[in-house]
Amino acid sequence: MAYKAKNVARPVSTERPKFNPAKYGKVWNTISFEHKWNRVPVGDAKQPIIGSLCIDGKEINLTFTECNRLIEVLEDAKQTHNTGVRMGRMDNGWNI
Repeated sequence: MAYKAKNVARPVSTERPKFNPAKYGKVWNTISFEHKWNRVPVGDAKQPIIGSLCIDGKEINLTFTECNRLIEVLEDAKQTHNTGVRMGRMDNGWNI
């Protein structure tokens, strides 16, 4: 077993790979959320619009409940994909 001396300066690498957003998908860098304060409910909705989700130049106004539903659907999609990969299923036959 090698002995490690205490209080000895060890070289630290400061080189990091350059950030490449393209490796995360073509729309990864275009996803954002803009808050919209002091809005009122629209139509039959009881909750006001809290902001807009922007993806690839498209803007979708969302209420708080719609944000929660979107999060649930995306979490289900990730879980379904991970389960399918572990089971060896790679086709597009699963819908959630």
